[in-house]
Amino acid sequence: MSKQTVYPAFRWFVFITLCIVTASTAVALIAPAPLMGPIAKTLGISLGEATGATMGMFNLFVGISCLVGGWFLDRFGAVRVWITCLLLIIISEVLMPSLGKSFGGINFLRVIAGIGTGPIMASTARVAAQWFPLNERGIVTGVQGMAMGLGIAIGFMLAPAVFQTTGDWATTMVWLSLMPVAAAVMAGIILVGPKPPVVETMQDVSNAGGENEFVQALKMPATWAAIACVTWAGWIFQGINDLVPAYLAIDSPVGLGKGPMTAGQFMTVFSVAFMLGAMLSGLLVEKVFGGRSKPVVFLGFVGTAVFSLGIKLPFVASNDMLLMGCLILAGLFSACLTPPSIAFIARNYPEHITGKLGGIAQGIGIFGGTAGVFAGAYALHSTGFYYASIYIVVVVALVGCVFSLGQNPPKLFAKK
Repeated sequence: MSKQTVYPAFRWFVFITLCIVTASTAVALIAPAPLMGPIAKTLGISLGEATGATMGMFNLFVGISCLVGGWFLDRFGAVRVWITCLLLIIISEVLMPSLGKSFGGINFLRVIAGIGTGPIMASTARVAAQWFPLNERGIVTGVQGMAMGLGIAIGFMLAPAVFQTTGDWATTMVWLSLMPVAAAVMAGIILVGPKPPVVETMQDVSNAGGENEFVQALKMPATWAAIACVTWAGWIFQGINDLVPAYLAIDSPVGLGKGPMTAGQFMTVFSVAFMLGAMLSGLLVEKVFGGRSKPVVFLGFVGTAVFSLGIKLPFVASNDMLLMGCLILAGLFSACLTPPSIAFIARNYPEHITGKLGGIAQGIGIFGGTAGVFAGAYALHSTGFYYASIYIVVVVALVGCVFSLGQNPPKLFAKK
C-alpha cells in the first residue's frame, strides 16, 4: 500500500454510519421475537410456525444474500448497496400492517428484509479496506461486531415498549422502520460527501485483473481458514444463545432450574460481555498483536472452549457468582472470533475483492450458525440432556483453534 495515502477524517462519519446501519439490521432481525405471541394469535398459527415465518425465513435469506451480496459490494460500492438494502428493510416493515397479517404475506415481507440484511452484514471488510488504514481496520470490524449485539439488545427492549403503546405488532414494525430511515439518510450523506482515497495495491502475478485475484484468493488456504473461523464462530454463537438460556432455566436434572427470569438476566450479562469482547478484539488485533488476527482468534476459541465447558461443571453450576463469571468470560472470548477474522480479510486482500470474500465468510457463517442450532437440538432430543449440546460447542471451538492457525497473510497480496 502506498505510504502517501491520506485517509480523510470523514471516514469516522462513515464508521458511525456503518454501526448504525448494522444496528438497524439487528433490530429488524430480532424485533418480532418478543412479539411472537401476538403474531401467532393474529395469524392463527402455532408459535413454532410463527417463529419459522418471522425468524427462519429471515435468517435463510440473510445467508443467501450474504453469499451473493459481496459481488454487488465490489461492483457498486458499499454505500449504494446500503441504501438499496435499507430501502428493502423499510418497505418490509412499512407494509407489515397491510400484507403481514397473513401467513404468506409475513413470509414474503421477512424474506425481503432478510435479502436487505445480508449484504449489509457482508460489507464490513469492504468498508474497512476502502476507508481506513491498516492499523484501524481491526478496530472497525470489532466495533461493528459490537454494533450488531447492541442492535439486538435495542430490538429486545424497543419492540415490546412500542407494542405497549400501539397495541398492534404490525404497527410496531412500522414505527421501528424509523431507524433504517435514519441510517439511509446518513448513507445518502456519504454518497454525496468526500470520496474514499484511491489506494494502490500490488496486482497479482498474472496481471489479469480483479476477478483473477479473487480466484487466486479462493485457492489460498489462508482464505478458507478465515472463512472457516467465521463459520465455527457462527455455530458457537447460535449454539450458546439458543441452548444455554433453556439449560439455565429448565428444572433439574435436565437444566439448572434457575427459572426464566434468572436465565434471562444471566444471558443479558452474557450479551453485554459479548459486545465488549467484540470491541476489545479490534484493540487486541491492532494495539497488542500488531495487526495479526491469528493469536486473537486462537485465544478466542481456546477461551470459548474452556468457559463453555465450565458452565456444566457441578462446582460452577451450583454457584451463581462462578456461573455468572463463566458466562461473562465465554461472552468475551466468543466475541473474539468473527471480527478479527473479517479484519484479516480487510487487511490482507486487495480492496476490490474484500466485498466478495467478506460476503462468502459471513454467508457461510450464517449457515454454520443454523447447523449449530440443529446439531444442538438433535443432541438434546437424542440424550434428553443439555450436556451433549454443550460438548458439541466445546468440540467446535477446539476445531476452530486449528483453523485459526491458518490465518497467515498471503504473500501474493503483500502491500507495497
